[in-house]
Amino acid sequence: MKILGAGSLHLIYALLVLLHMQTSIGSNSTTTDDGVKCINSERQALLAFKQGLVDEHGWLSSWGSEEEKKNCCEWEGVQCSNTTGHITMLNLTTYLYDDHFILRESIGLLNKIQHLDLSYCNLSGSLPSQLANLTSLQYLDLSSNNFNSVKNLEWLSRLSYLQYLDLSQTDLSKVNNDWLQVINKLPHLTNLSLHICNLRDVIPQYFPIINSSRTSLVHLGLSGNNLTASTFQWLFNFSNSLVSLDLGSNQFRGPIPETFTQMTLLEELSLYDNQFEGEIPKSFWSRNLSSLRSLALSKNKLSGNIPKSIGLLSNLEDLFLSFNSFNGVITEEHFSTLSNLQYLSLSSNHLSINFSRDWIPPFQLKYIHLGSCKLGSDFPSWLQTQRKYEFLNISATRISNSIPIWFGKLPSTAEVIDLSSNQISGVLPNLSRNFSSNYYALGIDLSGNRLEGPLPSFPANTTHLNLSKNRFNGSISSLCAMTGMSLEFLDLSSNQLSGELPDCMMHWSSLQILNLANNHFFGKFPSFVGSLSLIETFDLQNNNLSGKIPCSLRNCSKLQFLGLSNNRLSGIIPSWIGERSNSLNFLLLKSNHFVGEIPLEICQLTNILLLDLSYNNLSGPIPWCIGNLTALAKKDISAKHHFCNSSLVHSYYDSEGSYADKASVIWKGIEYPYENLTLQRTIDLSSNKLTGEIPMQIASFSELHQLNLSRNHLIGRIPPDIGQMRQLESLDLSHNRLSSWLPPSMSQLYSLSTLDLSYNNFSGRIPSSTQLQSLPASAFIENPALCGPPLPQKCPSDEKPMDGGVKYNQRDEDEFWKGFKPSMEVGMAFGFLGVLALKLDDPWKHICFLLFNYMKVHLSNLKDYLLSIVAALCLVIAVKVARLRRKSKF
Repeated sequence: MKILGAGSLHLIYALLVLLHMQTSIGSNSTTTDDGVKCINSERQALLAFKQGLVDEHGWLSSWGSEEEKKNCCEWEGVQCSNTTGHITMLNLTTYLYDDHFILRESIGLLNKIQHLDLSYCNLSGSLPSQLANLTSLQYLDLSSNNFNSVKNLEWLSRLSYLQYLDLSQTDLSKVNNDWLQVINKLPHLTNLSLHICNLRDVIPQYFPIINSSRTSLVHLGLSGNNLTASTFQWLFNFSNSLVSLDLGSNQFRGPIPETFTQMTLLEELSLYDNQFEGEIPKSFWSRNLSSLRSLALSKNKLSGNIPKSIGLLSNLEDLFLSFNSFNGVITEEHFSTLSNLQYLSLSSNHLSINFSRDWIPPFQLKYIHLGSCKLGSDFPSWLQTQRKYEFLNISATRISNSIPIWFGKLPSTAEVIDLSSNQISGVLPNLSRNFSSNYYALGIDLSGNRLEGPLPSFPANTTHLNLSKNRFNGSISSLCAMTGMSLEFLDLSSNQLSGELPDCMMHWSSLQILNLANNHFFGKFPSFVGSLSLIETFDLQNNNLSGKIPCSLRNCSKLQFLGLSNNRLSGIIPSWIGERSNSLNFLLLKSNHFVGEIPLEICQLTNILLLDLSYNNLSGPIPWCIGNLTALAKKDISAKHHFCNSSLVHSYYDSEGSYADKASVIWKGIEYPYENLTLQRTIDLSSNKLTGEIPMQIASFSELHQLNLSRNHLIGRIPPDIGQMRQLESLDLSHNRLSSWLPPSMSQLYSLSTLDLSYNNFSGRIPSSTQLQSLPASAFIENPALCGPPLPQKCPSDEKPMDGGVKYNQRDEDEFWKGFKPSMEVGMAFGFLGVLALKLDDPWKHICFLLFNYMKVHLSNLKDYLLSIVAALCLVIAVKVARLRRKSKF
């Protein structure tokens, strides 16, 4: 018999091993028609994994235990090995971005998986330690989830094959320096992203210098943490490998280290939003960084000139130097060799841009941000050569000539156009011609210029349009050419526009902010406003609109700013304005023709920060429930409407994407325009025909800045606890019929700088305080019985001593009455009701008990109305009792 050779023996051995593998796999798997195998234990692990999932949209409907779903290798987001059937990839980032689930321990059973991506999945709970079982992992992305604060990362050190790791937006503040120690144990790691992880500063001396064989990091992202310069000692170990480095939004200070120039492979360097200062090292502009494609140094404290040697970075595509203190002149020589440049941001520096009129740049920019640079009076002609830009911001650049005709031929790629805060004049050309096929949203800001003439047509894809503070005139009917389905923001305020508001505006169903203030619009209040169900800011102040507030406005449940001041509106203030507008922060109805009483439902505006009903014909009392306006007593509360939902607002308004509503407020006796209303909390009910007393609950508004109740017919006294209003800066109660003494607690109004109590019937001594005595005497005039500084008339007690030669002290009297009088009033009221409850027969006894209990709960609301009656009746009873006692003695 012939003996088998060595090669044949090896072949037989390989066949036996393969047969054994198939047998072992087959016992734990199912085979589909095409031969792909799904490991049963891994299928069960995925099903257990799905149990912690809230899949509201059914993205994982293909996952199941049914017969037709048994092949887990065909499930959504799953990939398997064609040879072994093991799951090698699980990627759910595109499926679960708006659902929620917990990362189950069963994930640890997928021990052959190589690629795991669960980013943006709204994961919650903790990171299970079973992740350490995934020893074959090469790619792990758990970023942008909602994990609880992580205390231990030791499990990561077991994933020795890991090449890509992203834990961004995971709170690692409690792991101390463990994160650095673990990273040092991953020899194959090339990509590390730990953005916004609350990382604390590292102390590299506690860890050994990294072995050169492990310096493999190529891409490193640590932005949005709390790192300082001590990190550099560890960081510069990767000088020979790093290609991209992001250290933005940390706590780095001082000059930029020249060591960065030793990173000769570096293509992307981001140091934005730190505290770096001084000049950029000259070595940055040498051939050492010739590979650099992106340089982001914005939002620091850097200064000095930008040298022409920047042109040595010939591969540069992105240059972000905005929000620093650079100075000097930028010419075309800086950019003559930068043919690859696409993103240019030099805004908010002290730079002058001086390009020749006939200069043709060697680049085609996508992003142009030159806001606040000095471009000169001429409109930049070199912009005519740029045909691919998406973002253009040349706001506040001192352009003062007319807008050119060619500006109407904007590139179809444009998404944001910002020419605001210049002195650009002329007639705006038609901007709608080149955008018919543009899919992207478009934002246009031409506010704060001298543009005139009628409004032209705008592209149908316009979502944000700001033409405020110009000289446009005529009707706004040309805007009806826009479909309006995508329009979110429209500000035409402070122009010379006129006519009635067109009905086509009812189709702008996506509109969130509408500002038409300070124009000449007339006609009835538009009823179409009820169709704007998403509206948050509705500003029609300073126009000539008439009629009543339509009932359709109640459909605008998201309304936060309603400005109707200075029109000719009439009728009553509708009660539903409180019932359906709980989100309202600002209600401005000043200077109209509203009549009737202030509705009690207005007390339901618990989020109100500014309430202005002044200069109307309102009558009746101030609602006793006004104390329910609780936002006026809360600290650290602001209006949500200042942050519009669109990313375009973020792009071209400011770094936080805010939009500030505006109003004109009578402040300290003078009318001022206010653009940041969240800083001032105001109630202004002045110049009406209000009667009755000032509700005592108004003193609970501890965060109120201004209270104006002047020029009404109010009677009674100032609330005794007015001193609780510690933030009150301006108080105007003048021209009323108020009386009694000034409450001693007024001396506690430490923020008070403007006060007017003139033309009332106050009496007694003005309380002593630094604020009150520093005010002018005019604040107290025409109160004949009022005395003491700063008034010239002295109080009688200042000259005549009391019995016993002791001089009368007003402060003692104030303190006495402050405690005694309220106690006396309360005691008399309760005592009288108690006596009646005991002595009277039913049903009066029952009525008396009800009144007694009601006063216990609502004493502050009722006592001022009942005390005078109660006091008189108690006096009668006392007299009767005294007479009976005298008779009994006889």
